[in-house]
Amino acid sequence: MSKLFMYGTSLEGIEQLMVMVPNFQPRRSGIVINNYFNCKGGGKDCNFNMINISNICNDCGGYIHSDILFNVDRCRYKDLVKECFGKIKDYSLKDRLKLLTNNFKGEIFINHKHKERFYNEFNKQDLNIYDVSPRYIAILFLLTVDDNLWKNSETILKINKFDPKQICLKEIDTEAYALYQTARTISTGKEFIKISELADKELINDMTFKAIINSALINRYGAELFLITK
Repeated sequence: MSKLFMYGTSLEGIEQLMVMVPNFQPRRSGIVINNYFNCKGGGKDCNFNMINISNICNDCGGYIHSDILFNVDRCRYKDLVKECFGKIKDYSLKDRLKLLTNNFKGEIFINHKHKERFYNEFNKQDLNIYDVSPRYIAILFLLTVDDNLWKNSETILKINKFDPKQICLKEIDTEAYALYQTARTISTGKEFIKISELADKELINDMTFKAIINSALINRYGAELFLITK
C-alpha cells in the first residue's frame, strides 16, 4: 500500500512534494543562496555540492570576479548555465541541464503569458527592471509562471518585502508548488528544494525546470539575462 493518502489522484504529486520537502538531506544537497564560483578562496574553501546563485560566497567571504558578470549580454546561455551549475555532481541534473541548453532558442520566459504577467507587474508599479534587485526579479519571474500561483501572490510581493508564508497555496498544482518552494529558497536563503527533486523529471516537468534554472541565473546575473539570445 502506498504511504501517500492521495495516491492515484491528481493531488498525488503535491503530496509527494509536501512529504519530501521538510525531510532535507544535509544542507550540501540543496539550493543555497550563496556563491562559490570564482571566489577568492578557490575550490578548497568552498562547498561544490551546492547550487549557489548569488554574488557572494559565504564559505570564504569572497565575491565573483568573473568577467561574465560584466558581459552577460554577450555570453551564450550555455556558458552561463555551465558557470553557474557546472560543478554540481548529480548526473541526472547534468543531463537535464544539457537538454535545456541544447533546446534554448533565445527565450528566457516559459511562454507569452508568463512574459506578459511579468512585465505587467513592472508597468503597474512603474519600475525600471534595472533599478530593482536581482532577487526581486527572480522571485517575480517564478511567481508569474503559473496563473493560479500569481493570483495568490501578486498582492504579497513587494519591492522591499516578501513573506512567502502569506501566499495561499489553494488550487495550485505540483509544478506551481515547486515554483513556490524555489521562491522561498531565493527569498530566505534556506533550502526548500533539493538537487534530487530538480533532477527528477517525474516530479518537476521540463517547463518548470526551465523556470527554476532561469530564476537562479537571474538571481546571479541580474536583468541582463533577458538580453541573451543564443
